[in-house]
Amino acid sequence: MEGGYSTFVDQLDFVTNEYPNLKIVSENGEKFLRGNLDIVDEDGKAWESYQVEIKYKKGFPYRFPKVFETSDKIPKIADWHIYKDESCCIDVEPSEIIKCRDGITIIDFIGHELLPYLFNQTHRRVEGYYVNSGYSHGWIGVYEFYSKTLETGNDVRKTLDLMGYIANSSRLNRSNKCFCGSNNLFRNCHMEAFDDLKKLDRDTLLDHMEIIYQRSGISGIDRFKSSYRL
Repeated sequence: MEGGYSTFVDQLDFVTNEYPNLKIVSENGEKFLRGNLDIVDEDGKAWESYQVEIKYKKGFPYRFPKVFETSDKIPKIADWHIYKDESCCIDVEPSEIIKCRDGITIIDFIGHELLPYLFNQTHRRVEGYYVNSGYSHGWIGVYEFYSKTLETGNDVRKTLDLMGYIANSSRLNRSNKCFCGSNNLFRNCHMEAFDDLKKLDRDTLLDHMEIIYQRSGISGIDRFKSSYRL
């Protein structure tokens, strides 16, 4: 799938056919979507309607579009998964990159990512908590993603060690002992996690490792730079 602004624009008519409350607008030479999305649960209960703008973001379709909730129903603060530019934080970066590995469409993005995000925000506004907890905002959410994928609990150092192995190593044979040191066979242990995280390029993994080292406050940044960034 080709990428770029033209790919985004080429999909807009299909989106408005699927979601007629979204319209194509053009401002400052940029085309994007603006309109309302209704939040309806699986039982048909209508919860809320949000006005949104869905705009091109560099990297599309291998990254999510940029979304702004313009009806001002969601507080524009990090605790509500909103970035400083007031765009919506739909997912943590490594998860987003993996989901977009083969390219996405705007329609799939709305159905699989944006509407669940808005429903979760609505549930917190109405009931006081997120129904799908997801990951925390910012670097903590990035760490939580890797910790969950690698099943390392709250062991930051082990998470980083396994990330480093994946960044710099080739895939083991299915019948080898797993690289995590568990003594289990690779196919019964971290094979799926390895394959998922290998969908990220090496520089992305190393950048996330460095962020976790720095923000967690643990020692080892010098060892990281000498051992992993070869």
